[in-house]
Amino acid sequence: MEENKITYSNLLELSTSDYRLTEGEQDIKGWKVSNESGHIIGEVSDLLFDQEHNAVRYMLIILENIGNELDEKPILIPIGLGKLHDQENVVIVPDFHTDQLHAMPLYIKDEVTHQMEDTIRDVIGSPAALRMEEKITELDRQVFYDHHHFDRKGSIMRKDNVTDGIISGDNDSVDRVEERKTIHELIDQSKVGN
Repeated sequence: MEENKITYSNLLELSTSDYRLTEGEQDIKGWKVSNESGHIIGEVSDLLFDQEHNAVRYMLIILENIGNELDEKPILIPIGLGKLHDQENVVIVPDFHTDQLHAMPLYIKDEVTHQMEDTIRDVIGSPAALRMEEKITELDRQVFYDHHHFDRKGSIMRKDNVTDGIISGDNDSVDRVEERKTIHELIDQSKVGN
């Protein structure tokens, strides 16, 4: 019977809490969200954070102008997937396939569950790698946020605020293009098989 138990994540919206971003971190609420191809897909409505660990976990994004019944759908995207544009107030996220955006669970305030977070990770992640991970082991809640989707390096700080001068180079761009291509191919192949 444990399987049917709903467990809520302890995440709060930043704008309705007593918490604030630390100095040097960019407040991205109200910023447009673009995919890597330069198409605006929505706007950052808020940030969800884990008060136990004082860490931002998700961007609350209101999808807009996507078509196919996705207009104004609120979704959560892990904070580590957002990168800031160098000059404009725009957050750049990966080129998600339309089917991925359709499959994203609808965000409802105070109703983020572990199951919802698992679904987000499954939908957004590298599909082949996530399927492999799931076969090997169940998702461990103790290390769930250790996943690279939640790595905030450079996610809410502009490049000119980076003190070490460590900025992802061309290899990162090549890897992202290859990953995007793989994700889209897997989704398209799964449609053909059905």
